[in-house]
Amino acid sequence: MKYISTSFNPMPVGSISSKRFSGVGTLLRLAIFGALIFTLGVSNVQAALTGKIAGEVVDSETDEPISGAHVEVLGTPYSAITDEDGEYYILQVPAGSFTIRVSSLGYESVTKEDARVLLDLTTPVDFEIGQRTTEISEPIIVTAERPLIQKDLTGTRYIVTAEQMHYLPNSISVADVLLNVSGTIRGRDGGMHVRGGRSGSVSYIYDGVMVTDPVTRGLGIRIVPDFLEEINLTSGGYPAEYGEASSGIVNAVTREGRSFYAGSIKLYDGSTQTYNPLTGDIEELQRSDNQALSANFSGPLNIFGMENTTFFIAAEGLRDAGYLPHNFLESRTATGKLTMRPVANLKLTATGTYYLAEQDEYDHLDVNGISYDFNLDGLGKIRRQADMLTVRANYAQNENTFFQANISHYRTQLKRAPSGLFNVYWKDWPGYVEDSTGKYDPANGTLHVDNYNIAAEFGYTGYTTGNDFNPRYSFRSTSYNSASASITKQLDKRNQLKIGGEIRKYDVLWDEKQFYNATPFGEKYNYFPSYNYAYAQHKLEYKDIIVNAGLRFDYFSSRVAYLSDPLNPFNRDTRTSTAKTQLSPRIGVSHPVAENTILRFNYGYFFQPPKTWALFTNLEGELNSGFPLIGNPDLKPEKTIAYEIGLDHALSQNVTLNVAAYFKDIENLVSTRLALRDVTASNPNPNMIVTEFTNEDYSSVKGLNVTLSKRRTNFFYGTLSYSYMIARGNSPEELFAYYNVITEPGETLPVTSYPLDFDQRHTLTFNIDMRSSSDWSGKLFGILPASGVWGMNYVFRYGSGLPFSKIDSKSLQRLGGINSFRMPTNYTVDARFNRDFNIGGSKKVLSVFVEIENLFNRRNVVNVYSFTGLPNDDGRDVTDGGLVSPEETRRLHSLIAKDPQNYGAPRTIRTGLQFSF
Repeated sequence: MKYISTSFNPMPVGSISSKRFSGVGTLLRLAIFGALIFTLGVSNVQAALTGKIAGEVVDSETDEPISGAHVEVLGTPYSAITDEDGEYYILQVPAGSFTIRVSSLGYESVTKEDARVLLDLTTPVDFEIGQRTTEISEPIIVTAERPLIQKDLTGTRYIVTAEQMHYLPNSISVADVLLNVSGTIRGRDGGMHVRGGRSGSVSYIYDGVMVTDPVTRGLGIRIVPDFLEEINLTSGGYPAEYGEASSGIVNAVTREGRSFYAGSIKLYDGSTQTYNPLTGDIEELQRSDNQALSANFSGPLNIFGMENTTFFIAAEGLRDAGYLPHNFLESRTATGKLTMRPVANLKLTATGTYYLAEQDEYDHLDVNGISYDFNLDGLGKIRRQADMLTVRANYAQNENTFFQANISHYRTQLKRAPSGLFNVYWKDWPGYVEDSTGKYDPANGTLHVDNYNIAAEFGYTGYTTGNDFNPRYSFRSTSYNSASASITKQLDKRNQLKIGGEIRKYDVLWDEKQFYNATPFGEKYNYFPSYNYAYAQHKLEYKDIIVNAGLRFDYFSSRVAYLSDPLNPFNRDTRTSTAKTQLSPRIGVSHPVAENTILRFNYGYFFQPPKTWALFTNLEGELNSGFPLIGNPDLKPEKTIAYEIGLDHALSQNVTLNVAAYFKDIENLVSTRLALRDVTASNPNPNMIVTEFTNEDYSSVKGLNVTLSKRRTNFFYGTLSYSYMIARGNSPEELFAYYNVITEPGETLPVTSYPLDFDQRHTLTFNIDMRSSSDWSGKLFGILPASGVWGMNYVFRYGSGLPFSKIDSKSLQRLGGINSFRMPTNYTVDARFNRDFNIGGSKKVLSVFVEIENLFNRRNVVNVYSFTGLPNDDGRDVTDGGLVSPEETRRLHSLIAKDPQNYGAPRTIRTGLQFSF
């Protein structure tokens, strides 16, 4: 059996002296970057957290514009006066639902409730007001309707508001929410893929702070959906303000306190069907250790004599044993936001989040076919910790010009170690002995001998036993500090200019050791890469055309000195990494061709820095362990060129159709290739296989998204989304060539593109929500008494089979091309039922709910064995039983082949209460 214990960790890192690199070239680039920022104007590090309200006020009888009318957002300091054309606009309004009132001398006062402000977008709110007929009249109150078509949206953005998240079943995480929208899938790796991009090609922004972990390019902190005002995914045509992503931008915003007190308390308890590793079966439904308690509270806070101060605080405790053994998760999350106005035109906001989670690690079979199912205590444990803090100042010079300054800190950490030795450093593990040079001594040490062994008493089928534990330790900590400023200027009522940028300094720390053989690999380093950007963005808004045009400048430097020839142990000369830059033009156009139809188009270049583990792995050139892998601090950023054309059409007063066709060409994808060695007599092991990171992978994606939406009328609303996609390339992830070609004798690199692992051709999502009003009385479907407020929400998801490669078990040759076979199709249904009771007033509501994940308990296949194409049969005939009979060996082998991670999660039911006020 081949043991791939190499100089990486599936998340490799490298080490060399942790110097802060500086030089004339770096200073010159920073000077140019700074000059660009200050030439353009003041810069903005963080994504927009606000939207714009605009509209017109006319006489209801004559349809003539009314100038001088006062439009105000109640409960806030935001207001405007209409111009001579009766038009107005209000900038920098936080995301959320607001009540807007218009008043004018001699006219009735009209109030519109529930006007929803969306991030970065313009919310149209028009008024028709009549002349006052009496001296004292009652104000007119109506409900503002969100426009069916967002005319200033020139790209593809899926928006999920707080109300929608509240009713969605199983919206436990950000991925749970976003996997309901068109163009997103869950891949074989378990990660979310957007429009055919690799895992890690999405950037996450939380309250204006980039919270992507640069090591993995995944989400580095928990974002609790219950705490959010809005979350959106922009998967096509994101403007110059956004970057560091080739597939999409996730933007989440926490709620902001208002002038009134509000809050909620939510708890639930769950049951699921667990996997039994001793039998390989899924057990009957039973109550599991799956509970959550969350609470939030917001309102006004009068401190330091300032009346215009509000707060929002929230906390969550979560426990989830899951359905797999040794997979218990316990997490705690706390979030707070404080907003104050010391003077009328200055707004100060401080936002912070803290997250801590510990989870037992389960892997039925690792890359070497070893299983700890009979020795679960030998598996590892993971601890994740993250914190985020940002302080933002918004200054309104006048009603047309706003300045913003920000300072932010973000840190994310992950530690992995054996469960029984989690708080013990690897040097103190049993069996560890050092030689005179301070390195592990395999002659006297037993750490590599006593662990990670296949047990003879289980027929050498792959199971470990006894005190054996997975001898792997890793710790990483990544943090950054950033500072910024910005300017947004409404040049006139049609033109808005926004200029921004960021200076961000990272601190990346890594410490790893793994004892899989007599020459264990490990490294420890601390590097300080930097990432900066600047952009200018112009928004032009006319009734017949809206244009978003911008230019973005990205700058990334790994800022490290590294070995010029890491493959030659006699050459210790170093060189310094060079900064990587890119200018990225972006343009998006929306053209209303009719009152209920718009055509839109966007085009742009996009820049994504490499994952830091690909930059810094094994820079000292340790070549004596396994199959060595060496990082490359001079990797190029991944470059994407994408364009999209779309149609938004209102089929009726309440139904819309959205169609978008897109194409992406992605180059400079990070890959692994054989390193060229200097084969000389003085070079030891000249035939050793050594791999290095390069930029030789590529992919192309094209697809079509179709969404049919109905807004809430007659008790229900719903969406039907279909996506067709072709994602082709020469590698689905960075280590594909390393695992599947370089370390596999006889395999060769593909010479043409093929369907990537996440090439799911067809996906369909149907979400329907049915909800009664408080004064409705009747029976549900004619059989269930349902007086009062009740609601049901169903989500149906369908995905065609993902591709895989099939191998002949006798010749070990691939059958057909790479990924030329398809796994079975998947589908699942999730449901949520709730009943609400008013308690002591309309604002106090007690809700009883039941959520069901995988309602029909379908066993969806998410992975298969290459020999058979089946999830529960690896196609191997094992009879060498070691210490047991051949019959027992076959039984144990059949058991180990029943990998529960080849299937999706079984049915889970959560019942709970929520009290809101």
